[in-house]
Amino acid sequence: MDLIYADDTKKDIGIFDAYTLDLSYGEDENDFELKIDRSAHCCKAGYYIYVEGEEYGGVIEKIKVNTKSDEVTYSGPTWQGYIDHKVLCPDPGQDYLVADGEAHEVLADLIERLDLPALFEASTEDSGITVHYQFERYVTAYKGIKAMLKDAGAKLKIKWQNGKVIMRAEQVHDYSQDEEFDTSQVEFEVSREYAPVNHVICLGKGDLADRAVIHIFTDENGGIQPYAKVKNPVEDSDYILDTSRQVITGERENVSVLEMNSAQETTNYILQTSKPSDWAAKYDAYYIQDGDSYKAVAGVEVGYTLTRYQPPDWSANFGDYSTRNGDSYNKVSGTTAYTAQTSKPSDWAAKYEEYYTKGSDYESVKGVEKETYTKQTRQPSDWRKNYGNYYVLYSDGVTTEYKKVDGVSRNKYNLQTRKPTDWDTNYTSYYKRKKVGGYEKVAEREDKKIPTWKAKTYFVQESYQVAPVWKKETRYTYKKTEQTPTWKSGTYYTKQDGQAPTWKAGTYYKKSSDKVAPKWTTGTYYTKVTDQYATMVAEAVKRLQETTRDTLKIDLEETEQSYDIGDIVGAVESVTGISTIQEVTQKIVKINNDDVTITYEVS
Repeated sequence: MDLIYADDTKKDIGIFDAYTLDLSYGEDENDFELKIDRSAHCCKAGYYIYVEGEEYGGVIEKIKVNTKSDEVTYSGPTWQGYIDHKVLCPDPGQDYLVADGEAHEVLADLIERLDLPALFEASTEDSGITVHYQFERYVTAYKGIKAMLKDAGAKLKIKWQNGKVIMRAEQVHDYSQDEEFDTSQVEFEVSREYAPVNHVICLGKGDLADRAVIHIFTDENGGIQPYAKVKNPVEDSDYILDTSRQVITGERENVSVLEMNSAQETTNYILQTSKPSDWAAKYDAYYIQDGDSYKAVAGVEVGYTLTRYQPPDWSANFGDYSTRNGDSYNKVSGTTAYTAQTSKPSDWAAKYEEYYTKGSDYESVKGVEKETYTKQTRQPSDWRKNYGNYYVLYSDGVTTEYKKVDGVSRNKYNLQTRKPTDWDTNYTSYYKRKKVGGYEKVAEREDKKIPTWKAKTYFVQESYQVAPVWKKETRYTYKKTEQTPTWKSGTYYTKQDGQAPTWKAGTYYKKSSDKVAPKWTTGTYYTKVTDQYATMVAEAVKRLQETTRDTLKIDLEETEQSYDIGDIVGAVESVTGISTIQEVTQKIVKINNDDVTITYEVS
């Protein structure tokens, strides 16, 4: 038997010449220890050791040197232990991981899930074994795979082949069916408990009649009787809480009471696949997943509700209501009310402008205008500047009216120091001094030529008004005043802002703090349930297994048969007739160079 070592890329390096190898795998340990002479040291951490075509091998993760014994020890997990370094987790949003299908296809999927395809590979043959299994939550991979295959009556086989660890499923071999060992074949020690506890009463939380109680029974062979209505109970109602599953009664019944008033309750969340009938009314009793935890479903705010009838507080609190415009809501604004006055207000003379008249719209009351013209008997002091503020009485013999005093026109001439921009096209609008005084327009030349521009030669005419000469002609000042209009009952109105608008049905909304159930989405919401029996059942089963366990100490290596983890063996003692059936749970392999010794543990 060649024990080969390969580097971390699985490239073969060499074969060990002299060595001692101890391997153990099964229920526990799942590791190896390889010793060689210190002078033959050849491996590094991460190297592989294996026997081609066998299940013996693993990964070096620890190196120890002993100079006294002059040895190097390599150790690490076996292939089984390497798998057990991984954990099978439920998918996000799921309570459990479920495997369903042909065993080798399932193993291939699990290898991918565990991110191990570089080293491990599932057999491509049809195993003929179908699995349908729900894993424990966060179970180690080797333990979970063994349990999955055991549930299907199968076992896990592993071997190194062509640079890969091949995993396959095979039917468990029950040697007890065709070959029970007796003392003529092999030495063994066997014991059987003939009156084990077969009924455990678990007492949980609560007092008297309200206390949580569950009964766990076995059959004549110690097999645990069903204690739940479903395969994987998650809530109290899933359990059988009566004694309907009791098999052994009367004198053969052996009862044990298990006090568990501090038993831990388990909270589970069950995904709802259809809309519950009470969703609208009790949506907040359901849950939604939030990362690794769950939170109660939150209601959706109603927002605004239509007010169908005029509320009693409309006049005082109309501002608490809104009108709708598409998807938006606007607060109701107060309106302006006008009330006709039937009696003269006491402040009419002083504050008539605070009242209103009604036409096409409401307008503030205006005073009655009165115009007066006062005759001036002498020239006012501001006459020269403000002559336009004074009037003369004009009459054409038919009509008489007051007209504003007109100014007298005068001209002034502004000297141009720069050539105007319109000189070439409009020079005739400019002026020049006359030889004998005064100003005259620049005349157009007969030859149509444009006069040459000369600075400080040409002028722009500007007209302005001046006050006429004060004469004895009668002149007047003007004054316009407003007088209080004559009161008329029912003609004038008071104005009141911020009044409630007239109620209109189907128009006004009120913001509500109420919440309603969110829209139902299948596969999103969970019910929260409590399981107070899971811990109690586990302890009860443990107690029953402890009290009903048959024991067998046997040297299976003497049988010259090779066994696998999960195989079944049986033994019967001829004198007492005591027999037992046990499962192979541990395999210990010791190889000293080519000398191979295999021992087994059963339970």
